Amino acid sequence: MTVFQLLLIVVVAVAALLALRLFSGDRSLAIKRLVAIVCAVAALLAIVFPEALTWVANLLGIGRGADLLLYLSILAAMLFAIASLRSRARQDARVTELARAVALMEARLTEERERGEGGRREA
Repeated sequence: MTVFQLLLIVVVAVAALLALRLFSGDRSLAIKRLVAIVCAVAALLAIVFPEALTWVANLLGIGRGADLLLYLSILAAMLFAIASLRSRARQDARVTELARAVALMEARLTEERERGEGGRREA
């Protein structure tokens, strides 16, 4: 095992631990943690046994393990981008909903204040 492989193992382990910590409090916590663990284990196996990645690639009709890794990385990046866009859209919708609620509350408060001042003037 090379120094680079050892370094990669440490990086993958730290990334997996951080991912598990960052996912806390989410609705789909169990699924995200499971995916993080599976990805970490797959990365560790690919680092320790690089020939296994080539074997899997050959089973899928891909020439090299590096090509398979590239294709999977592109797929993962696309899925991440889609998930990020969906999350952002949900956040934007929530902010819009909250802004409308605040505007309505402010309008009601202004209306009540005006009614209160008008009632005092008449008395």
